[in-house]
Amino acid sequence: MEKRLVVVFNTDANRRFTMNFRNPDESLTEAELLEAANNLIASDALDPMQGKPVNVESAKVVSTETQVII
Repeated sequence: MEKRLVVVFNTDANRRFTMNFRNPDESLTEAELLEAANNLIASDALDPMQGKPVNVESAKVVSTETQVII
């Protein structure tokens, strides 16, 4: 089973920007996630088409299971 951390940011263009991270640390806390996301925002390293991220809208861990048929 694969797990992904999906973080959705609000942008300065009043849109949303989503980032996916594979295999997140199981012990990741909300405080740690917000600190890392805010550091990423403050670094001004992201410049997506949706606008510059300004804050975190949501974050969740998504588990997926793949069944190969062929």
